[in-house]
Amino acid sequence: MFQIQHGDVLIKKVNKLPENCLRRERRGGRVIVAAGETTGHAHTILDKGCVLWELKGELYLEATDPVTITHEEHRPLAIPPGIYQIGTVKEYDYFADMERNVVD
Repeated sequence: MFQIQHGDVLIKKVNKLPENCLRRERRGGRVIVAAGETTGHAHTILDKGCVLWELKGELYLEATDPVTITHEEHRPLAIPPGIYQIGTVKEYDYFADMERNVVD
């Protein structure tokens, strides 16, 4: 399984886009893969060769060309063409016996 981590965002390659996905529009010319909760920073893509899709709260990135994801606090990272499910990196707190999202 091919996956990429960019800060707290996990980008996992999938075989195909699920049916009935809805296209998410660009904001200010950017594909916003994940918006920052605390700082207002965002994981974004400016390249034209991609579309962000949503189905039942799950995000999918369709890249027809190589694209680059950027964030104010991380190095830019290349994403090869393909279809990806967008998720959040999880961590497990053994003392609290619970799983939670990593906060970037």
